[in-house]
Amino acid sequence: MKKFTLLAAAVLASASMLAGAQSLADTQTLWAKLVMNTANQQNHTTQGNQMVLAQDGGLLVVGQVGTTAADQEVVLTDGNNPTTVASGVAYGGNGANQAMLVMKLNASGDVQWKVNQTNGEASNNELRIAATPDGGAVVLANLRHTEGYLSDHIAITDAKGIAHDIAWDIEGERNFRGFVFKLDAEGGIEWTQQLVMNTTADEATYPKWSQSSRNIGQGLKTGALEVDNDGNIYVGGIMCAAMTVGDVTIQPHNVANWNGNSQTTMGNMYIIKFDSNGNYVKHLVSEGEATQETVQALKLLGNKLYMAAWVAGVAGSEFSIGGKAATAATNYGSWALAELDTDLNANWLKFYESTISGSAWQMPTLTLAGDHLYLMGTAKFGITINGTNYTNTPANKARQSWIIQFDRNSGDATAATVLATGEMQMQHGFFGGYEGTDGNFYAIERGLTPSTSFGSEMILYKFNPETLATDDNVQLALGSCDGQSLVTDGTTIYVMNRFANKNETISFYNYETTFTSAAFAWGQSAYQVPVGAVQSITIDGASEINLEKGKSMELVATMLPADAANSSIVWSSSDESVITVDENGTITAVDGAKASDGAQATITATSTSNPSVKASVKVNVTSVTAITTTVGSKSVKSVRYYNVAGVESDVPFKGMNIIVKTYSDGTRTTKKMVK
Repeated sequence: MKKFTLLAAAVLASASMLAGAQSLADTQTLWAKLVMNTANQQNHTTQGNQMVLAQDGGLLVVGQVGTTAADQEVVLTDGNNPTTVASGVAYGGNGANQAMLVMKLNASGDVQWKVNQTNGEASNNELRIAATPDGGAVVLANLRHTEGYLSDHIAITDAKGIAHDIAWDIEGERNFRGFVFKLDAEGGIEWTQQLVMNTTADEATYPKWSQSSRNIGQGLKTGALEVDNDGNIYVGGIMCAAMTVGDVTIQPHNVANWNGNSQTTMGNMYIIKFDSNGNYVKHLVSEGEATQETVQALKLLGNKLYMAAWVAGVAGSEFSIGGKAATAATNYGSWALAELDTDLNANWLKFYESTISGSAWQMPTLTLAGDHLYLMGTAKFGITINGTNYTNTPANKARQSWIIQFDRNSGDATAATVLATGEMQMQHGFFGGYEGTDGNFYAIERGLTPSTSFGSEMILYKFNPETLATDDNVQLALGSCDGQSLVTDGTTIYVMNRFANKNETISFYNYETTFTSAAFAWGQSAYQVPVGAVQSITIDGASEINLEKGKSMELVATMLPADAANSSIVWSSSDESVITVDENGTITAVDGAKASDGAQATITATSTSNPSVKASVKVNVTSVTAITTTVGSKSVKSVRYYNVAGVESDVPFKGMNIIVKTYSDGTRTTKKMVK
């Protein structure tokens, strides 16, 4: 080894410090667009539910559009140029029908395709969407028939204009069913899968029921959705009645005290895994006693599935998930966090009980960033971390904005923050975040201003990741805005909101166009922030590699921007019985029966600071090694590693490494890696 003056490291450190000094006041609003009913009546509630990044860098969004008649029109508008995205649904009730709408938008917010429900209704706040590796999407919904039109089929028209009728016997009641359906890259429906509830309640199972019909009604809620790198699908929520998925029936527990009221749901949490074709693979339910439990969020990083579930335990009773157990000390509301593998076995389970009674949580969001999990939302809650008690106890009992930070590898709570409401009379809360390239954590809050009209503002905060102290923020929007989703592609953050029905002016940061609406509308807006997230990862070499059985090679991933404070990567294999990969990116073709000639696995490198950013390479097992190491027309000439002291080696050091690759044309690339 030899000593080396590491100029690259100094350049990286200087750039990182410069990024950290930038102010959020330099944020720019790029565009803003609202989805709204042109009839603009008070009961036409139109509300977004979730937004995610598509594989091509566009946006996938899902929400509800409120209409009362078939001739009504729902548009996406920038304030001047409306685009029709849905038609109305004939309705026989006193309010409005809330139909599902799915859209693919480009990075400028323009519609590329749309899928809309033309009959039937979607349950409020139970629509979820996830991007799939093939460029399409999976949607999770909880649907029922339109009021006044119980004999009509539920109908969904896909982006190719094909109408899909979905029918089931309802016997006069508008019962909900869970639906999972797959869309291809052009918005065509490839398949659908139902989560069918047993709609009849027997007295032995439900002794608290008083209705003579014994009808279950809403015995199911859909709360979480994720898709892994191989296209497998994970859905989660709460069930209060027997659920049939394909040929499998899942029985409920903890339902003896349920009276059928969907607002006081008992039951148990569930997670169901489907393959990429929608076939049932397996499921996970809790065991033990609880008075309420539901999966609120699922997040994937590599081959690890992180779960956040809201649980009201029974004091002294055990609660378990996937082979791990915890015992409740009180009857207060609690958070259960777990790390599962993709076979739904638990690696760890942590139970965080509120320190106050009557605890409650809304808008829960789970964010992965670096070595941390961040649970955020609006809550009346208390928690003690490292001797400090974080509790919100405002005199008006309003729920407040919370963030709790956990160690991703153990589930241990490490920090928290709660923003006081002061004189505000309604709840506010955080609903999305990301790790910036400067290493700080950024989160968006919907906060209520103390005005007579209870207008609200949307604020982006910067937090120190060690303490969750904040010293910088910017008001991104003003005007009764309620938060739903935040995603980032590294350079731009995209936000989904619901805007309220007060005819108030809706405005955005340093943006000329303003909006008004007499009914609830849902909006997307885009912002250029001075400190973004990790933008991209590329795996050096060819997009497909041949590797001899029993042999190994090291993959190297390059991240942009190069000065990101956190350049750590998680490596994963879609089939470890064929190709394994270690934490440093070394792949090995397994010398086993399954790994025969032609067997294949996909190796994926995922940024821990921005898990939506990833890169993949296909690896084929062969009897003769044929490894391609070209990058375009260049080949890799040498790879050298430098530690923090500037010592050079041809193998990685333990800890932080600077990797310098030299190519055949004399060019070089530099990246950081932690071994």
